[in-house]
Amino acid sequence: MDQRQIGKFIAELRNEKGMTQSELGERIGVTNKTVSRWENGNYMPDISVITMLCVELGVSANELLCAQRLNDSEFKIKADENLMETLSHMKNIKHEKSIIDFFTGAGTGIVVSCLFSPISIRRTFALLVGIILIGIGWYRKAKYDKMILQLLGERNKEC
Repeated sequence: MDQRQIGKFIAELRNEKGMTQSELGERIGVTNKTVSRWENGNYMPDISVITMLCVELGVSANELLCAQRLNDSEFKIKADENLMETLSHMKNIKHEKSIIDFFTGAGTGIVVSCLFSPISIRRTFALLVGIILIGIGWYRKAKYDKMILQLLGERNKEC
């Protein structure tokens, strides 16, 4: 996915429909500045507006993200199914990110709170638990980063 190409494609489609940036933004619930940022390649449309944007521009989500019109209708249908499956994976990725944040945040909170408590066996145990939670968070983060890089590599091959 090339952000600049997608931006140019959005601008082309909007112009084909005879819409201004303000009109398109109004129809999908964003500002004209947001549309301008997409078209300049500075930002990507948020996942929450991609469906509405595609409807307004008369393209499939796959066409939008590949920044080109696709001819074979069967391919388009399958590509959209694959895209929706990918979006579902993104939901799982966000969930994993939340778990990582929990482990590292809880571990850090425990370790920091132990700094202000008197020295005791409880403090030592709590420090150990905090360090283990941080370690689990870092381990999961490493796996998460590897998974994201693999997904990005696959996505670049497809488009």
